[in-house]
Amino acid sequence: MTGVLDSVGADGPRRPDPVSGARATRVLVVDDHPAVRWGLVQLLEDQCDLEVAAVATTAEVAVGEAENEAIDVAVVDYQLGGRNGLWVTRKLRALPAPPRVVIFSAFANDHLAANCIVAGANALLSKSSLGEELCSTIRAVARGRVLLPRVPPPMVQLLRARLDGDEQIAFGMLLAGIPDAEVERALDLSAEELLRRRTRILGKLEALPGEAPGDERAARRERAVSSYLGVERC
Repeated sequence: MTGVLDSVGADGPRRPDPVSGARATRVLVVDDHPAVRWGLVQLLEDQCDLEVAAVATTAEVAVGEAENEAIDVAVVDYQLGGRNGLWVTRKLRALPAPPRVVIFSAFANDHLAANCIVAGANALLSKSSLGEELCSTIRAVARGRVLLPRVPPPMVQLLRARLDGDEQIAFGMLLAGIPDAEVERALDLSAEELLRRRTRILGKLEALPGEAPGDERAARRERAVSSYLGVERC
């Protein structure tokens, strides 16, 4: 899958695991729905090795919290009303000590998986998996694993058609799981330039192919692709 960015958080007050004595993984919860947010906080606080270090209801607040708190893993809802979880992911990746990112969505299909890979997220979960699977995913990405589904070739080809030649090369390398440092070296890009290229690619991929976000044609196309993928939107 994608390359992993190692997180080097500043030391701060951490809740130790009473069994191992290791510090707890500090988690940022980002969701704009009060009931879901409360449920996530309760779930995570019940884990002896996980600590809710901050909670945010908007994308902008989430980035501010990560700038001011030592965060190991951010758990981010894809749909945030204004800016979405991919925007949050890009902003978090640009921080000096970037946390790892778990995106969750009611519509966790192959199209979103491709976007998550390009944005630099470390995992994608369905909202139906926000229980023990979420806790185990947080632990795994905190240890450096990347848990993103492999995007099937038909979807890859559908999305590649929206990109120019240089973007297609970077897109293919990211989907192949080539680490950022190797992508930068192969394409003669700085880290900042690769981040900008990721942003340009996402700008073309977030809307489904051939459609503009928010219009009725896009909605019809989204339903058609969802049907093709065997996923119904919640």
